[in-house]
Amino acid sequence: MLIDNGIWISTERPRPMPGRPALFLDRDGVIVVERDYLSDPADVALEKGAAELMRWARDGDIAMVCPTNQSGIARGRFGLKALEAVEAEIARQLADRDTAFDLVVACPFHPDFTPGYGEEEARWRKPGPAMLELAEKMMEIDLAASWLVGDKTSDVEAARAAGLRGAVHVLTGHGKSHRDKALSLATETFDVLPADDLRDTLKLLRDRF
Repeated sequence: MLIDNGIWISTERPRPMPGRPALFLDRDGVIVVERDYLSDPADVALEKGAAELMRWARDGDIAMVCPTNQSGIARGRFGLKALEAVEAEIARQLADRDTAFDLVVACPFHPDFTPGYGEEEARWRKPGPAMLELAEKMMEIDLAASWLVGDKTSDVEAARAAGLRGAVHVLTGHGKSHRDKALSLATETFDVLPADDLRDTLKLLRDRF
Protein backbone atom coordinates (compact mmCIF):
# COMPACT_ATOMS: atom_id res chain seq x y z
CA MET A 1 0.00 0.00 0.00
CA LEU A 2 1.14 3.55 -0.67
CA ILE A 3 1.49 6.25 1.94
CA ASP A 4 0.91 9.90 1.08
CA ASN A 5 4.28 10.70 -0.48
CA GLY A 6 4.41 7.68 -2.80
CA ILE A 7 6.43 5.40 -0.53
CA TRP A 8 5.12 1.81 -0.50
CA ILE A 9 4.72 -0.11 2.76
CA SER A 10 3.72 -3.73 3.22
CA THR A 11 1.37 -2.99 6.12
CA GLU A 12 0.10 0.07 7.93
CA ARG A 13 -0.01 -1.83 11.24
CA PRO A 14 3.22 -3.74 11.85
CA ARG A 15 3.50 -5.30 15.28
CA PRO A 16 4.74 -2.77 17.87
CA MET A 17 8.11 -3.71 19.35
CA PRO A 18 8.87 -0.90 21.85
CA GLY A 19 12.53 -0.62 22.70
CA ARG A 20 13.54 -3.68 20.68
CA PRO A 21 16.37 -3.62 18.15
CA ALA A 22 15.78 -4.24 14.46
CA LEU A 23 17.61 -6.11 11.76
CA PHE A 24 17.30 -4.15 8.50
CA LEU A 25 17.81 -6.36 5.44
CA ASP A 26 18.20 -4.95 1.95
CA ARG A 27 16.14 -6.82 -0.64
CA ASP A 28 17.86 -7.23 -4.02
CA GLY A 29 21.22 -8.91 -3.73
CA VAL A 30 20.73 -9.68 -0.05
CA ILE A 31 17.39 -11.37 0.68
CA VAL A 32 16.79 -12.31 -2.95
CA VAL A 33 19.23 -13.08 -5.74
CA GLU A 34 20.08 -9.94 -7.69
CA ARG A 35 18.16 -9.46 -10.93
CA ASP A 36 18.30 -6.18 -12.81
CA TYR A 37 15.03 -4.40 -11.94
CA LEU A 38 13.26 -7.48 -10.60
CA SER A 39 9.63 -7.29 -11.72
CA ASP A 40 8.55 -10.88 -12.44
CA PRO A 41 7.61 -13.10 -9.49
CA ALA A 42 8.93 -16.09 -11.46
CA ASP A 43 12.44 -14.65 -11.11
CA VAL A 44 12.33 -14.47 -7.30
CA ALA A 45 14.89 -16.71 -5.59
CA LEU A 46 15.94 -16.35 -1.96
CA GLU A 47 19.63 -15.94 -1.25
CA LYS A 48 21.21 -18.85 0.61
CA GLY A 49 20.92 -18.33 4.33
CA ALA A 50 18.19 -15.69 4.15
CA ALA A 51 15.51 -17.73 5.89
CA GLU A 52 17.92 -19.01 8.52
CA LEU A 53 19.06 -15.49 9.39
CA MET A 54 15.48 -14.26 9.62
CA ARG A 55 14.33 -17.19 11.77
CA TRP A 56 17.21 -16.49 14.16
CA ALA A 57 16.16 -12.84 14.39
CA ARG A 58 12.54 -13.77 15.05
CA ASP A 59 13.55 -16.24 17.75
CA GLY A 60 15.46 -13.41 19.42
CA ASP A 61 12.49 -11.01 19.23
CA ILE A 62 14.39 -8.76 16.83
CA ALA A 63 12.26 -6.70 14.45
CA MET A 64 12.84 -7.49 10.78
CA VAL A 65 12.51 -4.67 8.29
CA CYS A 66 13.32 -4.56 4.58
CA PRO A 67 14.10 -1.05 3.25
CA THR A 68 14.48 -1.24 -0.53
CA ASN A 69 15.18 1.26 -3.30
CA GLN A 70 12.95 0.48 -6.28
CA SER A 71 13.89 3.06 -8.89
CA GLY A 72 12.57 0.78 -11.62
CA ILE A 73 9.23 2.44 -10.92
CA ALA A 74 10.58 5.95 -11.56
CA ARG A 75 12.43 4.66 -14.61
CA GLY A 76 9.20 3.25 -16.04
CA ARG A 77 10.49 -0.32 -16.11
CA PHE A 78 7.62 -1.63 -13.97
CA GLY A 79 4.70 -0.35 -11.94
CA LEU A 80 3.17 -0.75 -8.51
CA LYS A 81 1.33 -3.95 -9.41
CA ALA A 82 4.59 -5.62 -10.41
CA LEU A 83 6.25 -4.48 -7.20
CA GLU A 84 3.40 -5.90 -5.14
CA ALA A 85 3.45 -9.18 -7.08
CA VAL A 86 7.17 -9.60 -6.42
CA GLU A 87 6.74 -8.73 -2.74
CA ALA A 88 3.91 -11.27 -2.46
CA GLU A 89 6.14 -13.96 -3.93
CA ILE A 90 9.02 -13.09 -1.59
CA ALA A 91 6.59 -13.26 1.34
CA ARG A 92 5.28 -16.63 0.13
CA GLN A 93 8.75 -18.13 -0.17
CA LEU A 94 9.70 -16.83 3.27
CA ALA A 95 6.47 -18.18 4.77
CA ASP A 96 7.28 -21.61 3.30
CA ARG A 97 10.47 -21.40 5.39
CA ASP A 98 8.59 -20.31 8.51
CA THR A 99 9.61 -16.65 8.59
CA ALA A 100 8.44 -13.19 7.51
CA PHE A 101 9.28 -9.51 7.56
CA ASP A 102 7.51 -7.28 10.06
CA LEU A 103 7.64 -4.39 7.60
CA VAL A 104 8.80 -3.76 4.04
CA VAL A 105 9.36 -0.17 2.85
CA ALA A 106 10.00 0.56 -0.84
CA CYS A 107 11.18 3.88 -2.26
CA PRO A 108 10.37 4.45 -5.97
CA PHE A 109 12.39 7.65 -6.39
CA HIS A 110 15.48 8.34 -8.50
CA PRO A 111 17.21 11.72 -8.89
CA ASP A 112 17.27 11.44 -12.70
CA PHE A 113 13.76 10.11 -13.23
CA THR A 114 11.51 11.50 -10.47
CA PRO A 115 10.05 14.91 -11.41
CA GLY A 116 10.84 17.53 -8.79
CA TYR A 117 13.33 15.30 -7.00
CA GLY A 118 14.67 17.22 -4.01
CA GLU A 119 15.76 16.95 -0.39
CA GLU A 120 12.62 15.13 0.75
CA GLU A 121 12.93 12.44 -1.92
CA ALA A 122 16.67 12.13 -1.20
CA ARG A 123 15.92 11.42 2.45
CA TRP A 124 13.73 8.48 1.44
CA ARG A 125 16.04 6.94 -1.13
CA LYS A 126 19.04 5.18 0.41
CA PRO A 127 21.62 6.49 1.33
CA GLY A 128 18.99 8.66 3.03
CA PRO A 129 17.70 7.42 6.41
CA ALA A 130 13.94 8.01 6.08
CA MET A 131 12.87 4.42 5.39
CA LEU A 132 14.65 3.30 8.55
CA GLU A 133 13.22 6.21 10.53
CA LEU A 134 9.71 5.31 9.33
CA ALA A 135 10.17 1.83 10.78
CA GLU A 136 11.25 3.41 14.06
CA LYS A 137 8.12 5.55 14.11
CA MET A 138 5.74 2.73 13.17
CA MET A 139 7.21 0.04 15.42
CA GLU A 140 8.88 2.02 18.25
CA ILE A 141 12.15 0.16 17.71
CA ASP A 142 15.56 1.19 19.04
CA LEU A 143 17.64 2.33 16.07
CA ALA A 144 20.78 2.79 18.19
CA ALA A 145 20.78 -0.95 18.97
CA SER A 146 19.94 -2.02 15.41
CA TRP A 147 21.97 -3.40 12.51
CA LEU A 148 21.61 -3.43 8.73
CA VAL A 149 22.78 -5.97 6.16
CA GLY A 150 23.43 -4.68 2.65
CA ASP A 151 25.45 -5.22 -0.50
CA LYS A 152 25.85 -1.58 -1.53
CA THR A 153 27.61 1.43 -0.08
CA SER A 154 24.28 3.27 -0.02
CA ASP A 155 22.86 0.64 2.36
CA VAL A 156 25.69 1.22 4.81
CA GLU A 157 25.40 4.99 4.43
CA ALA A 158 21.68 4.82 5.25
CA ALA A 159 22.42 2.79 8.37
CA ARG A 160 24.99 5.31 9.57
CA ALA A 161 22.73 8.28 8.77
CA ALA A 162 19.89 6.71 10.78
CA GLY A 163 22.12 6.20 13.83
CA LEU A 164 22.29 2.40 13.78
CA ARG A 165 24.82 0.46 15.82
CA GLY A 166 26.39 -0.97 12.71
CA ALA A 167 26.11 -2.67 9.33
CA VAL A 168 27.25 -5.89 7.74
CA HIS A 169 28.43 -5.64 4.16
CA VAL A 170 27.99 -8.83 2.13
CA LEU A 171 29.60 -9.89 -1.14
CA THR A 172 26.35 -11.14 -2.66
CA GLY A 173 24.58 -8.94 -5.20
CA HIS A 174 26.76 -5.92 -6.02
CA GLY A 175 28.87 -6.42 -2.92
CA LYS A 176 32.24 -7.08 -4.51
CA SER A 177 32.36 -3.71 -6.26
CA HIS A 178 31.25 -1.85 -3.10
CA ARG A 179 33.36 -3.59 -0.43
CA ASP A 180 36.21 -1.11 0.05
CA LYS A 181 34.04 2.00 0.16
CA ALA A 182 31.48 0.33 2.42
CA LEU A 183 34.12 -0.66 4.98
CA SER A 184 35.58 2.85 4.92
CA LEU A 185 32.34 4.18 6.44
CA ALA A 186 33.10 2.69 9.87
CA THR A 187 33.58 5.14 12.76
CA GLU A 188 34.25 4.85 16.48
CA THR A 189 30.50 4.59 17.08
CA PHE A 190 29.44 2.76 13.90
CA ASP A 191 30.79 -0.67 13.01
CA VAL A 192 30.97 -2.04 9.49
CA LEU A 193 31.65 -5.78 9.37
CA PRO A 194 32.64 -7.72 6.24
CA ALA A 195 30.83 -10.97 5.45
CA ASP A 196 30.86 -13.25 2.45
CA ASP A 197 27.16 -14.11 2.57
CA LEU A 198 24.16 -14.37 4.90
CA ARG A 199 25.39 -17.52 6.61
CA ASP A 200 28.60 -15.68 7.46
CA THR A 201 26.46 -12.71 8.56
CA LEU A 202 24.56 -14.86 11.04
CA LYS A 203 27.82 -15.94 12.67
CA LEU A 204 28.85 -12.28 13.05
CA LEU A 205 25.56 -11.06 14.46
CA ARG A 206 24.89 -13.78 17.04
CA ASP A 207 26.87 -11.92 19.71
CA ARG A 208 25.89 -8.39 18.72
CA PHE A 209 22.22 -8.22 19.77
